[in-house]
Amino acid sequence: MTFDYVIAGGGTAGLVIANRLSEDPSTNVVVIEPGRDVRDDADVLNVDRAGVTYSPDLDWKFKSIAQPQLGNRVIDHPAGKALGGTTVINGLYYIRGNKAEYDAWERLGNPGWNWDTLLPYFIRSEKFAIPAKAQGEAGMSYLPQYHGESGPLNTGHPSHVENGTFYDSARKTCEELGFSLNPDMNGGKTRGFGAYPKTMDRDANVRESAARAYYEPIDGRRNLKVIQGAVKRIIFEDGDGGKVVATGLEYTDDKGHLMSVTAKKEVIISAGTYVSPLILEASGVGNPSILARNGITTKVELPAVGEALQDQTLWVLMFQANPGLVGHVPFAAFATAEDVFKSATDTVEAATREKLASWSEMIAKRLNGGVSAGALKQRFEIQHNVIFGQKSSVVEFEFFSVGNVIGIVFSPTLPFSWGSAHINAAGEISNPEVDPNFLSIDYDKQVALEVGRIARKIWSTKPLSDLAGDLIVPGDAVLPENATDAQWAEFLTSSCVPASHTIGTCAMLPQELGGVVDPTLKVYGTANVRVVDASVIPHLISGHTSAAVYALAEKASDLIKESLATGS
Repeated sequence: MTFDYVIAGGGTAGLVIANRLSEDPSTNVVVIEPGRDVRDDADVLNVDRAGVTYSPDLDWKFKSIAQPQLGNRVIDHPAGKALGGTTVINGLYYIRGNKAEYDAWERLGNPGWNWDTLLPYFIRSEKFAIPAKAQGEAGMSYLPQYHGESGPLNTGHPSHVENGTFYDSARKTCEELGFSLNPDMNGGKTRGFGAYPKTMDRDANVRESAARAYYEPIDGRRNLKVIQGAVKRIIFEDGDGGKVVATGLEYTDDKGHLMSVTAKKEVIISAGTYVSPLILEASGVGNPSILARNGITTKVELPAVGEALQDQTLWVLMFQANPGLVGHVPFAAFATAEDVFKSATDTVEAATREKLASWSEMIAKRLNGGVSAGALKQRFEIQHNVIFGQKSSVVEFEFFSVGNVIGIVFSPTLPFSWGSAHINAAGEISNPEVDPNFLSIDYDKQVALEVGRIARKIWSTKPLSDLAGDLIVPGDAVLPENATDAQWAEFLTSSCVPASHTIGTCAMLPQELGGVVDPTLKVYGTANVRVVDASVIPHLISGHTSAAVYALAEKASDLIKESLATGS
């Protein structure tokens, strides 16, 4: 079978690309995705089960290598295994992040990639349900200039909102602690307290996955085909100018047969942060030492493939809800370094700046020689400026209530503890060797401790404290209200889990900074291979990655169309 564009992965980005490229009826597109089509699965559609793993066949459940800094724990890493990718199992959060974090993409060497250039793509992708009167009274606010109303992706607030005690108490408590009301967390500034939309069809009250948004409306196009299969490698041949040319993909179909498809124009890898680097490595693109130990011949020497994986950690505090609790609308609070460190902020800023070089050396040793300490230091300097100079948010607090339980999730958003994802010794692309390297930098542990204390303080401050009874997770015996540093450290290392906002393993950067793709998302050393998914994002955002990936893929679609028109 021969197609113009062959896409490896039918997740968030892959389906956006497939939709936009197949708008031209003369262009033939194929998507190869190992997961099933679960658009009509009742559990997947059920918004009340958001964030719950439904069955093993919908979640890859990748596992990390043992983490010595976490007591040798092995960490589960969820990833969606279905048409629509992780959007079929995620928590539905739609929070884009801060302007400064997107602007950092451009500062890192990617012209044209910043908040202002991405905002039109956020708007183009979105079909925002304007809050109804009752929703507005329940705290659902928005600023219209930041939202689209005619895009493929339904976003909105749940209809069953209540202007109840939970929202009012949380808002008043957060204001008491200095977090003022934020009228729209998707306007490029997340700091403050407010309600956020979800990726859901509000009126139908169902999950909005990438499959429902970008594939379902066009699944009858004759020039678009979806094949259930697992990509094994890119098929390369030598090209002009020292660049290899991709002629197609090799994959195993749903019956285990080895198959291939031919690409006349481009191969696009959209398999996600864990798997996209593995497909490159299996194809001979990566660090020669890693390829050699897996018996793979190097075709393109690109040492940064799989390196500088970044993700956020999160923790949960759960309390027994007192009688009288009313309301369960989605809302959150974001805090800056000044909110966390207060009068000590300048001291922390100076102390951490002095440590950037040593942190870079430490992380470089963990990254298989793929990214130099000097490159990491330059990237860390920009992140340090985003935190302290641009005053971006460094922590997210998410409030929730489920039955007779009420609580908070807290997650530091801009860590310096970076890791990697590589092909394993057996060469299995479906089983990456993941090293998240969580909490390996002292600053990250310090932030986690401080924001944990703030989370505990939120629940001991009126009026929110009136709604909460005993701490039931992890329990007062483990984490009393006046817990010591040692008790906090034990809790943090023993119970951290990924926020699943993983990025960076095929970073869009100059090669000297650890780049894998250029600003057009083409893989260095190849003539016609692009990576389009969260793995190309070079700098974490204080938000939720799926929102960023929708916009990134929309922009990437235009870049591909432009290159087709110009022949570049």
